[in-house]
Amino acid sequence: MLLSYPVSVVLISLALYGLYCLIRELWLWAVMPQLAQGVSVSFLVVTRDAEQQVESLLRELVQKVELADADCDIVILDRQSRDLTPAILDRLADQNPMLRVVHASDTVLSVAEALPLCRGDVVHILDIGSRLTAERFAGVTGSLLRQYEGGRTGRWGEY
Repeated sequence: MLLSYPVSVVLISLALYGLYCLIRELWLWAVMPQLAQGVSVSFLVVTRDAEQQVESLLRELVQKVELADADCDIVILDRQSRDLTPAILDRLADQNPMLRVVHASDTVLSVAEALPLCRGDVVHILDIGSRLTAERFAGVTGSLLRQYEGGRTGRWGEY
């Protein structure tokens, strides 16, 4: 028994739509997670004599990283501070495993000493005090983390 022309057009259309859905689901299941793994990011925070603001800024950065669910690590470079900054940084690093602290022996080569500790594919170097104010630091880190949100689950969000 032959089907009428309109019925066969509807059946072929449904078959093509089903094939499209199957290919799309296979793409999302097999290929997309490999593409969406994202990059790991490191923040290299350079500081010197910033005992008044460093603790609040770093706690805020850690909180933002945790909320963004990004694959990040934070390395803090202390450039021969003469105040309580080294003690504050060591205490923060003991409290949070995401933080690593480097105490520079020379101010000229200090960034070169800290870069090997950054495990991310991308390294953002942020200088508290001489380059960035506390307000700008919060804004810059927030905008950078928005780029990498969902780094563990995929760049394109939910499928």
